[in-house]
Amino acid sequence: MDDQAPTMSNELTDNQSIIIFVFHISSASLSVFGSLLILYKILKELAHNRSRVMTPYDRIILGLSTCDIFASITFAVDQFLLPSEAARWTVWAFGTPETCQAVGFIHQLAPLSAIWYNCILSYYFLLRVLSQAHLKNYVSKCELWMHLSVLYFPITAIVGYFSGWYAMNTGCWISDPTIKWIVAGIPTFFTCLSLIINNIVIYAILRKTLRSSAPVQKQLMREATTLMFLYVGCFFVTISPKILLEILEDFFGYTHYDYGKIFPLMVLNAVCLPLQGFFNVFIYLKPTYTRFRSANPSQSIYFVVHSSLFNPEVPQLSLAGDQSASNDIMEGDVGIVSANPNDSLFNFSIRSHSSSIDSS
Repeated sequence: MDDQAPTMSNELTDNQSIIIFVFHISSASLSVFGSLLILYKILKELAHNRSRVMTPYDRIILGLSTCDIFASITFAVDQFLLPSEAARWTVWAFGTPETCQAVGFIHQLAPLSAIWYNCILSYYFLLRVLSQAHLKNYVSKCELWMHLSVLYFPITAIVGYFSGWYAMNTGCWISDPTIKWIVAGIPTFFTCLSLIINNIVIYAILRKTLRSSAPVQKQLMREATTLMFLYVGCFFVTISPKILLEILEDFFGYTHYDYGKIFPLMVLNAVCLPLQGFFNVFIYLKPTYTRFRSANPSQSIYFVVHSSLFNPEVPQLSLAGDQSASNDIMEGDVGIVSANPNDSLFNFSIRSHSSSIDSS
């Protein structure tokens, strides 16, 4: 008996494709906007205070946000650049094999670099906590190698372009599942595993340290822990639907003929995957927002948000030593005077300063 052609009943309808496009473009636009705000915030603070040196945290977030901008733009336009024959299963595809090659190159370059910067951020947090615990600056020894490791993705993207890896399958990316999992799957799962393990280690260290810490240090550590877990949680929210889709395609044989059966997952992926920059801007601004809110408790939310975004003069957070106002301690009292409160949360000199204040 002749093999039967794949049934068309499980393909996406035109209306379903349009819904996915709208969510993809909307989420990607929000992500680009969020990442641009982060870049603006960091660069404005540096321009305002020329004596301030860009910190490792600044550089990692700049790298992450820059990669996210290119990745989000790619997510927004890639369906339009599919070869025109893809129009049989997705609307608005008017590209050529050449645009498909370009999309595959950018997919290997920008989104995976952004994923890897999440891994770098995780190790940065771990090294800062270890630096605080051992009073040694491990970050300065490792930062250059962290950034250099990102070169893996432009190198593999270039190799893939000239080796003909990119072709239209369910999208314009690496068509060979083995190559895909070597150059993309392994780094992605290493990132996921690193985020889980690193945050468990960080939590264990901070929990042990909090038991014997001064109140000022406890408050800063709790804020730092919240920041780290927010980054990790939002990363898994954005990446999980895409990982599940790749598993279905590579191990269970799903193709565009089956997308109608997993339409809810396709929508979830379209909503979540491009959103990292949107999530990151809220996480990045959270410590600044907390300090402006503490300094201006009677002001409106709009005022506090506007100040967090555009006012480079970030007030120091009042850290209550006990119930009496006379014992309130400012961040500056423990040696934390930084235009970037995110970085001050991981200041490895906190211990010595806070201990001396606590004993005085």
